[in-house]
Amino acid sequence: MKLNLLPCLLLALIGLAQGAPPPPPGPDFPGVSLGKLETYWIAPYVRVSTIFGRKTVTWFSKDGSIQRQTEARGIEPGFIVATSQESSGETVWGVNEDWKITLPQRAGELGYTTSTPDSRVFVEEFHPQHGMIALNIYIHGKLTNTVGPFPQYSADQVRLSDDGSASLTVWKDDTRKTAQIVGLGANGIIRFRVDCADPVINKGVAADGSGVLLSPNSDSGQFTFMWYTGQGKLHSFEITPNPYLVGWIPGTHSSLFATSVGDRSPLYHLIDWDRNEKLWEIPAPGNGQVLAVGITPGLLLFEEAELYKPGPWRGAEWVLGRDGKEWVRTFYAVSIHDGSVVARWQSTLPQKLSNEYRDRFLWMNERLFYITANEFTELNLDDIVSMKNGWTTNTAPSGR
Repeated sequence: MKLNLLPCLLLALIGLAQGAPPPPPGPDFPGVSLGKLETYWIAPYVRVSTIFGRKTVTWFSKDGSIQRQTEARGIEPGFIVATSQESSGETVWGVNEDWKITLPQRAGELGYTTSTPDSRVFVEEFHPQHGMIALNIYIHGKLTNTVGPFPQYSADQVRLSDDGSASLTVWKDDTRKTAQIVGLGANGIIRFRVDCADPVINKGVAADGSGVLLSPNSDSGQFTFMWYTGQGKLHSFEITPNPYLVGWIPGTHSSLFATSVGDRSPLYHLIDWDRNEKLWEIPAPGNGQVLAVGITPGLLLFEEAELYKPGPWRGAEWVLGRDGKEWVRTFYAVSIHDGSVVARWQSTLPQKLSNEYRDRFLWMNERLFYITANEFTELNLDDIVSMKNGWTTNTAPSGR
């Protein structure tokens, strides 16, 4: 069937005039692709390779030799799910620790599994019978504790903090009239269990498991966060608009939130839940697009993609991934104390934004790693304090 090109071109022009998005790009090659290889880092010294739809995870030593390897059908930041074997239950492997767990075969509803990004704690949620829920807590790959069973509350799932603390909303008893929040420490032991509002959504657990954030499960309460400890509900705080919990400051009851409206750059808020107080509010420190945020005890690290040599000779308006303008990777170190920018580092090499969007920070064993699809590095926090290796107090991007 032949196409009449003129009507097609007219429709395309009308669509552009009305602001319609352009059609998606076509294939990269003529014919049918017979094989495509994708490789990327998911952690320091851990690589994923995908070919013919099959994923292989490879662990390397520091000298580049292969230590172990397995085929995977599921990949998470802290663990991977190996290809299942019919003769045994599901097998999971630690990404950043050398452990392997074969989960029991269970009839009925499958449970949710999760782990800390550093792989120290792995949690299996399971249902010993319909309407009941329990948790198996593994630390360094060893089963440490089983929590529950409890009457299951709605479709709530366990929440896990980066240090291994956990929280779960359950029904208090079989009457299913009173909801409770259960807080667990990083050792997998219950720290508190108190009655809470109903209906609620579990938003996250503080770093030591002694406090949990809940929100009312309603349109009117979606921006309200309630702080619960072993003493019950202590207070609530409204964070608006469209709040997102970025993470917790290690060893504290302070958490970082991002809020945004539409395509505007987000604002970042540090909330102290012991004091029920917003400590500070800042915009993103640079003038680019935030790609990742890293949290350490004393500093926040923002990675931003900033326009390369902006100005009238190149154009100051840009949209990542659409207009193909060159950008540079820039890091900003922000003080936890007051939200001020204390240092900045910028790459000298411009590049085009890839479509992988895999940039992330990993705080592990008191060390901060930065990982992209093609590279990983350790950020030396002492370099930031002493302004070494490219870190500077000049917070204005080059060419501004």
